[in-house]
Amino acid sequence: MYQTPQTIPGMLKRNVVDFPDREAFVSVSHRTGAWVRYTWLDLDRLSDRLAAGLAGLGVRRKDKVAFLHGNSAECYLAYLAIHKLGAMFVPINARLVAREVEFILGHAEADYVILGSDFLSLADEIRGRLPVKSWVCMEKEGRALPEWTVSFAALLETSGPPPDVEIGPHDEADLLYTTGTTGMPKGVILTQVNKIACGRMLGASAGLSRRQYGWDRCQNAFPFFTSTGVSSVLMNWLYYGFTQILEPVFEVEATLETIARERTTFYGGAPSMFIFLLDHPRFKEYDTSSLRTVSSGGSAMPEEVTRRMMEAWPGLRIYNFYGLTEGGVGGTYLDASDALRKLGSIGTPWVPDQEARIVDDAGRDAAPGEVGEIAIRGPNIMKGYYKNPEATADTLRNGWLHTGDMGYYDEEGYFFYTDRMKDMIVRGGFNIYPVEVESVLFEHPSVLQVAVIAKPHPKLGEDVLALVVPAKGRQVEPRELMDFCSDKLADFKRPREIVFVESLPLNPMGKMDKKALRAQYMNRDS
Repeated sequence: MYQTPQTIPGMLKRNVVDFPDREAFVSVSHRTGAWVRYTWLDLDRLSDRLAAGLAGLGVRRKDKVAFLHGNSAECYLAYLAIHKLGAMFVPINARLVAREVEFILGHAEADYVILGSDFLSLADEIRGRLPVKSWVCMEKEGRALPEWTVSFAALLETSGPPPDVEIGPHDEADLLYTTGTTGMPKGVILTQVNKIACGRMLGASAGLSRRQYGWDRCQNAFPFFTSTGVSSVLMNWLYYGFTQILEPVFEVEATLETIARERTTFYGGAPSMFIFLLDHPRFKEYDTSSLRTVSSGGSAMPEEVTRRMMEAWPGLRIYNFYGLTEGGVGGTYLDASDALRKLGSIGTPWVPDQEARIVDDAGRDAAPGEVGEIAIRGPNIMKGYYKNPEATADTLRNGWLHTGDMGYYDEEGYFFYTDRMKDMIVRGGFNIYPVEVESVLFEHPSVLQVAVIAKPHPKLGEDVLALVVPAKGRQVEPRELMDFCSDKLADFKRPREIVFVESLPLNPMGKMDKKALRAQYMNRDS
């Protein structure tokens, strides 16, 4: 036995040595639109070529390389190549609009950008205001590129090895942007060792070994630009060496078809995804009997859905995970054996090195059943927020990551999530902070006051509801405000319903009482 590598390139090399000819990655090529299959050796050779090409372009250790694209075969190649050079990977949500992308690129001080051809017009709009050295475009076959871009396909044809770069376990690996409660995104710095810990602990929590897990065929459609996609999914794959099947997007029938074709054994998705799968009228026409295990996150798995899944796939093992970007998506997990016994629980800390506790307002440990803030500690916890020491100091205290989520634990040590301190909305697995939506609506001259809260959604879990007090003497329709948001907010953040009210409730401190609003509108039909 040899020591587990503590860097991302080291993990790749270990898989090349152990499983050179094993099918490692299956996805759709952005260039051709066709499904492609790579072994571990293929991935190593192709990412070497790309790394050499990027190095020739000027990419160096500690440079920041942003990535703007959806799911495709090129995603993993780019990630591996960037890390072979010791550069920092900065994924950007492909659903953001131009001003949101511009803010992140500027704040991150991105040196280079790799983007899909679908984002060329967006990039052209903002590139003159950013000090980006080169824009690398993943083109589609047969389409010409503008002169200000560099061809991704051409870089993949680079001959010769990439430079030999010394990378340490505590080097900064990824810079992931998560929406801040002030409305501005915050950059989460994860080191190489943070990332490795994410991959190791996720599988270990499920009692899996590298050899056992290595034979699985794991499928998911989590967007690569999310922390789930680039931390838990990708790092679990790198650590355990199984076959990863990455869907371009989640489309119910296409997902069922892929499970049947690929004989998928493990599927990862948000609870809403499983509801869509089970509700599809042709669900039983697809042979999904190969499925043995599923993992879920983003919100607790509803009891009805858990039971329906177990009926659809007898013997199915269901794991539910709770975490956040700042923890590399690490936190707690509910073991498959407890899926029905501890319904509603987010489980116990990841093993072997994760700790969790509940603290009161004074920072003291809460007693069983007492609601407080969830705090976690472990090797997966972020280094800090980029260029934001105040937020780092507020979130990381005495080695503990204070999540901003409320919960409690029972006498057996199982944790339960109850509420958010920060009012976040989770829509189909995507995090939305109301203050960001509110700040956009406030820009409209007909809006005097606004409060954005979650409203229940039967499949997505939650959706966005905006309560608006119109400015005196102004007339405005909901559709006008929705259209106003369309070029200022990513589609998943936009309000799906706008309700006009005469006033908004305040608490005794004179602040907006969102707790009262949530209670009033929780069971309201659209």
